[in-house]
Amino acid sequence: MESFVRVVRTGSFTAAADQLGLSRALISRHVSDLEQRLGVRLLTRSTRTLQLTEAGRAYLDYCETLFRDIEEKERSIVMTRTEPAGTLKLITPKSFGQLHLADAIIDFARAQPRLTISHILENIAFRTSEFSERGIDVALRFSPIANRTLVSQHIADMDWVLCASPDYLARAERLIRPADLARHPCLVHIHAAPDDHVWRFEGPGGNVAARITGAFYSNSALTLRKAALAELGIALLPRYSVAEDLAAGALVIVLPRYRVPTRPLLAIYPRAKEVPKKVQTFIEFLSKWMATRDVGRQPSRHHKPGIAVRPAPPVTTGSPTRRTPRNAPRAQARPMA
Repeated sequence: MESFVRVVRTGSFTAAADQLGLSRALISRHVSDLEQRLGVRLLTRSTRTLQLTEAGRAYLDYCETLFRDIEEKERSIVMTRTEPAGTLKLITPKSFGQLHLADAIIDFARAQPRLTISHILENIAFRTSEFSERGIDVALRFSPIANRTLVSQHIADMDWVLCASPDYLARAERLIRPADLARHPCLVHIHAAPDDHVWRFEGPGGNVAARITGAFYSNSALTLRKAALAELGIALLPRYSVAEDLAAGALVIVLPRYRVPTRPLLAIYPRAKEVPKKVQTFIEFLSKWMATRDVGRQPSRHHKPGIAVRPAPPVTTGSPTRRTPRNAPRAQARPMA
């Protein structure tokens, strides 16, 4: 095909052979083989001239259109190394994705009009094979995936809280320490930790692990929030899902002397020698977006307006940790007797 186009463009087999670095005889054979395969004559040859037949003219148009498409595709592929382009396919947890990440993703889409965004909300256990099977570029999760072919990039630390309805606590057996949770119905977030039935705390005397009894299970933080509001028991939930309820007093902190360890929000993507620019750009954008908003953190632990925010860490094959500034103000947690 290329030999035919070069012959037409240069007007001779010899010139086409020179441009392609092939012999004149090989170029002539390429054209003859092409005509034989198509079953039509493409060129009328004489000792001095070459003329396109009607079929040859149509085939030349087809070839030039095809070559232009190939060149355009190649330019697009090269462009993905230098600027965000193409489609960015993201998968995120349902509750957090709807409440907060949707805003970040929409802001990112507004800032990157050349990108097409595909945002999938799922709470099912994510399989590593889905990156290739479903064409996922980035998965956002609260727990890492143990797989050497993937990179887990730290985005932000998220607060979790132990909470319950005041009416439930008023009638239930008093809680003094985490071990007392064994005598209470607990509302369990499935897949939120390696062991759903062990809740961990940082207390005055050090780290404490309490084995709990599940009375209600869900992979949705918003469903568990509703269960807690309905006085079904005690829930361990990400702060973002109950922040308004805590502020309004509809839910209260349980065991305030025992802090629930933060859990990281991670961006997980396939390990590659060169990470696609669209993935790099999104992760850096999301890191900065989260750093300047009070999402899933106590306001006292977070950056305040007017306080400078350090640039987000670059996308790497590791998992860098963002530190809270030393001068960030702190406020007392709201206690519950």
